[in-house]
Amino acid sequence: MTDIDDSVKKMKNTEQDFKAKAETTEDHAEGKPSSETLNKAKTKIKDALT
Repeated sequence: MTDIDDSVKKMKNTEQDFKAKAETTEDHAEGKPSSETLNKAKTKIKDALT
């Protein structure tokens, strides 16, 4: 059962990385300062609250 749990966690982490990278890229394209690390933390918090 832990293999499935680990896979789910890895998939969720990959999704959060992708969202953070996309948000950072979008912010930079708009000329806004942005941090991928900060965006990932925001994404993790949003996921935890939902």
